Amino acid sequence: MDEKDINMQDDRIRALFSGTKVKAGANLKFRIMQQIETESILAGKKSKSKNIMPLIWNMLSVFGVMYGLIAIVAAGVFFTGGKSALESVTFFVPVILITSVCGLFLMISTFDDKRRSKKQPATHH
Repeated sequence: MDEKDINMQDDRIRALFSGTKVKAGANLKFRIMQQIETESILAGKKSKSKNIMPLIWNMLSVFGVMYGLIAIVAAGVFFTGGKSALESVTFFVPVILITSVCGLFLMISTFDDKRRSKKQPATHH
C-alpha cells in the first residue's frame, strides 16, 4: 500500500470514531482547569516552605552551639584572667577558631541539604 491509501484509511477511521467521541462541556473543562491551577499554586507554596525550614533550623542550631561555646570560653577566660583577659589573644584565638569551624559546618550542611533535595523527587499530594 502506498502512502495515499494509508492516509485515506486513516481519514475514514477518524471519521468513524468522531461520532462516538464524548465531548466535555465547558463547565467541566473550566472546573478541571481551575483544579489544576489550584493544585499547582498549593504545590508551589508547599515546596517553598519545605525548602526554607531546614535552612533556618540549621542556622539556628549552628549559631546556638557557636554562641554557647563562645559564652563558655568567655566565662572560662573571665574567671581565670579577669576582665582584661577578654581583650587578649587568649580569648580571641579560640573565638575565631570556633566561629570558623561553625561557619564551615553550616556551609557544608547547607550544601548537603541542597544536594539531597535535588536527588529526591518532588511529591505532590
